[in-house]
Amino acid sequence: MADTKRQSMAGKVATPKVGPTKEVIDGDSSLYKAVGARIKITCAPHNNVLEGTLFTTCNVTNAIAINTAPAPPNPSAPLSSQPGDFHIIPFGHIVTFELVGPGERAPESAAGFDGALPSITKVDLEALKAREENTIREMKKKDAQKGKGVTKEAQELFDYIARTLPLRWAGTQIVVNEASLIDAPYGLNNIKSAPGKEQSEAHVRKIVERFYQLKKPAQGAPRASVATPIAPRKGG
Repeated sequence: MADTKRQSMAGKVATPKVGPTKEVIDGDSSLYKAVGARIKITCAPHNNVLEGTLFTTCNVTNAIAINTAPAPPNPSAPLSSQPGDFHIIPFGHIVTFELVGPGERAPESAAGFDGALPSITKVDLEALKAREENTIREMKKKDAQKGKGVTKEAQELFDYIARTLPLRWAGTQIVVNEASLIDAPYGLNNIKSAPGKEQSEAHVRKIVERFYQLKKPAQGAPRASVATPIAPRKGG
């Protein structure tokens, strides 16, 4: 009976037109009120058609989110148990939409977000801003760890020292622990430090020396002995 009622409601729903302007997507628009319902939407520029559950409309990002995953086989299963196959559609790409079914909503709820299932909570914009700023800081930090105009071996040396000591690039110079400098071509003779920082310089020299030892192929190392096969004796 519930399915019959839903089909009856879907058959009576008009097909509103939505132009490619964000002004029509507001709290009074038909699309806003359709949150939680099943809709069919035509998208520019190729008139692609998507059908699914309207998850949200957002005037901050000027877009909607639609879940096109098929409904669970069990008609009584809640909407929240549906698998997710979400598509983000900018307002400007919406050509038309059709309400094909009321979807699942909280009992006696008004149109819009409040009655949508699963429930939609307010987006914490401050948390998103803090996350964005932290991501930008991390990206700048990683970029600062990449030398500009230096050789691949110089960058490898930098990354090797960075495992144990704090350092940074200053042009093409490597500044280690704010105490020692390594100039191109980054050999042992190119390490220097400020007066009184000899101990730090000695530590840096050991690390640099170890780096080049690891890169240099072993010379004069004893070769593994190879067994020489013995020819079988004649006559057993």
